[in-house]
Amino acid sequence: MGDDRDTGLADTLAEAGRIVGQALTDALERMRPAFDALAEVANRPEVRAVIERAEKALRRRPCLCFCQRAHPADRGVCEVFDAVITGQYSSDLLGDVDVPLCAPCAAARAAHQFAR
Repeated sequence: MGDDRDTGLADTLAEAGRIVGQALTDALERMRPAFDALAEVANRPEVRAVIERAEKALRRRPCLCFCQRAHPADRGVCEVFDAVITGQYSSDLLGDVDVPLCAPCAAARAAHQFAR
């Protein structure tokens, strides 16, 4: 009697698995045209260009120069979202900290330090 119950449970679980699997397959097949259309749109040249610009913007590091303190005489030179190098900033709270700098700010800081 125990074997019949185990066999019945196994059959019931197998049928439930088959039904769930078929439901998932049917759902994915119904969504396939939408996925295909989305992939087609995403591969258009104008869409790829937008995606590439967004990826490039996300890779950019902000310049954290503290321009007003580091080079007050050179206002407006900062390329805010184009840090290319790191420089030292001395903080009373944190000590010496590496901060990302854009090229114009790095040059202005060097000139300001050289002039001292």
